[in-house]
Amino acid sequence: MLSYAVTLSDALTPITLISGVGLLLLAMTARYNYTTDRVRALLKERRQKAPVIDPLLEKAIRLTYERSHLLKNAILAVTTSAAFSGILVLVTILEHLLELNMEVWKSTMLLTAVVFIVVSTIFFVLEVQISLKTIRTSIRVARGS
Repeated sequence: MLSYAVTLSDALTPITLISGVGLLLLAMTARYNYTTDRVRALLKERRQKAPVIDPLLEKAIRLTYERSHLLKNAILAVTTSAAFSGILVLVTILEHLLELNMEVWKSTMLLTAVVFIVVSTIFFVLEVQISLKTIRTSIRVARGS
């Protein structure tokens, strides 16, 4: 017999994981939008200075683009984690509906979701490190040195 309370209880962990991943995704998306806007602004500044090539401006463009690339990978990893968490909820519900033992599948889905969160966090940390280099370069560009 299917117990709604047991099914809901078993699905609560992956549902909570999806919520946490959603908050990570929100923060990463905001940072990604900022970096893409910043690259556009720097490219506009480069066009205004043309044909003069400013090495500090070029470095700022390159670093900001690298940040965007790392954030794209972080967003992809965290979104993949959310997908595996959703699959985990589905497998949990199917397990209860069909009265099957899917512990191996559920463990695999949970492990995969957590691994993708770790991968996403690594990309995010790398992006923050480059962010500091970008700030240093932007300060130099603003000084004109």
